[in-house]
Amino acid sequence: MALKLPKIEKHYEILELLFNAMPYVFWKDKDGKYQGGNQNQATNLGFSSPSEFIGKTIYEILPDQQSAKLIDEIDNKVMRDNISVINEEKVVAPTGKKTYLSQKSPIHNEYGEVIGMLGFAMDITVIKMQEELITQDRNKLIGIAAQVAHDIKSPLASLLMLIKFCQDIPEKERIALREAAMSIQDIANNLLTQFQPKTTENNLMLSEEAQAMLASAVILQLLAEKKLQYQDLAVKFEHQFSAISNFAFIKIEPSSFKRMLSNIINNSVDACNKEYAKISISLESNVDEVRIVIQDNGKGMPIELIDKIKNNIAVTQDKEGGHGIGLVQVREALGRHQGELEIESIVGQGTKVTLTFPKLLTPKWIAEEIKLGQEDEIIILDDDHSIHKAWDTRFKNILKENLNIKIRHFSQGHEARNFITALDDSARQKIFLLTDYELLKQDLNGLDVISQTHIKRSVLVTSHYADKLVLKRAAELGTKILPKLLASEIPITIDKAIHYKKLALKKVDLIVVDDNKLFSSSIKLYLHPALVDCYQDPHDFLQHIDEYPKNVKIFLDNDFNLSDIDGLKLAEILHGKGYTSLYLISGTDFHENELPHYLTSISKSNIKAIQQIATAPPLAP
Repeated sequence: MALKLPKIEKHYEILELLFNAMPYVFWKDKDGKYQGGNQNQATNLGFSSPSEFIGKTIYEILPDQQSAKLIDEIDNKVMRDNISVINEEKVVAPTGKKTYLSQKSPIHNEYGEVIGMLGFAMDITVIKMQEELITQDRNKLIGIAAQVAHDIKSPLASLLMLIKFCQDIPEKERIALREAAMSIQDIANNLLTQFQPKTTENNLMLSEEAQAMLASAVILQLLAEKKLQYQDLAVKFEHQFSAISNFAFIKIEPSSFKRMLSNIINNSVDACNKEYAKISISLESNVDEVRIVIQDNGKGMPIELIDKIKNNIAVTQDKEGGHGIGLVQVREALGRHQGELEIESIVGQGTKVTLTFPKLLTPKWIAEEIKLGQEDEIIILDDDHSIHKAWDTRFKNILKENLNIKIRHFSQGHEARNFITALDDSARQKIFLLTDYELLKQDLNGLDVISQTHIKRSVLVTSHYADKLVLKRAAELGTKILPKLLASEIPITIDKAIHYKKLALKKVDLIVVDDNKLFSSSIKLYLHPALVDCYQDPHDFLQHIDEYPKNVKIFLDNDFNLSDIDGLKLAEILHGKGYTSLYLISGTDFHENELPHYLTSISKSNIKAIQQIATAPPLAP
């Protein structure tokens, strides 16, 4: 029996007018056949009136059967489970691709049995498109902000190194330059804070879990935010960190730590004369403790108020003086993390608040020093040229006092990787790599370079030190991380105990370098019991080449599909390293003059020639 909505005779014309003015309204029986609807629904489905779609299923109406299936599954769920459902439906309707916001509810008979379904829907296609555009625009802003921050932070790290280690700059100018550098740092931090997604899992600053936290970095970020917050007031913020405290860690929830410092700083600003307010933050540490001192030149606090605070007595007075506000949160945060609070104050002169935390053992991932051997070659990889000049300044005295230490610069990751992989084992042991993580507009990052070169001693110099994925991969690779803004603070030492070991050479009859695993395995099986080592990746092979004698026979494929190096280039590298028995195993026939003199071509189908070469005695080294 067909379903019909009750017809109300009184004011029926008005009700019908309202009914047809609504968005899409429709109802179906238990078999999914339309039993009625308004004019908007008819037009939406491609009909001139509602009577034309009565008795039809959605599969008979929509040309896109996937869209029909999506709608039918929702309708059946409503009737089967006897529930109302609100849902977004993306379908291909006769009028085009649409997104609808629908509400569907079961229809019952007088016995409470479900006999059909009533649906309402709105076309929200335009709204969703606008949301996507807004999201895209915000993502663009986030990307631009990250790019600008990166572009700022790299030269900023350079500037801080130059200021600290360039002795030609007079002290007065040096102070002015440092203040300018810190202002630039504030801009970069505020860009990231303003546009950073608030739900990112990798954002250390928003974490609510207690964790090892680099206090200096968080304080610098908070100071940048406070300078922005109070930019309209005559508030001067200063900070001073001792050398050892730059790398000091405490265990705390970063968000709680920031709120705690923020509350204290806000109190200090409120207590100060608005025409001349000075807030200074110092960071100090020893073997056991980390101390943060916030000092202002405000009104000060009477001893009675300080006693109340120390004894955890609620303080609600003197809000205008700036004291007592937020101190509950400060005490709670300190209590959860074994922190201590000390307050010294002189009425009319100012207040000093000291927070003391147990010092955490330095995490294994942090680079506390750069330790060089006496014959090291330092490789600097960074896409910002100012960083290279800054490192040159830092290493200037080191190079002057240690003539056997060299430094080499790269801005392209693949060039640094290729240089390192082309070195023999003894030279590679002397490499110390300082690399940026983010290499813009390149197909690899600093961790990729470390991974692909298998370099043993490296430091990742990056602003991404709080990214959990970066930390995880760096740990897997055994590399240390240096926050970029601490590059000017990290000590550099020469370790005379570093020795360079010579590896014992492997004895094999043949090496096959071919990305076709089946071909390599077939050669290995065919030449049994000869000892054959196989490599699919030419870069991986170059990492191990120094394990073999110079006269080992090497079969090279000509075309490695997923590599930036071919057989001819690989042979050139090997020849430069002194390897003498090089063969190009290819499906292409080469003329005599097409190949260099040190390379012999053999067809992959010439099994007999391959066998003869492989089983022949090696040439004298």
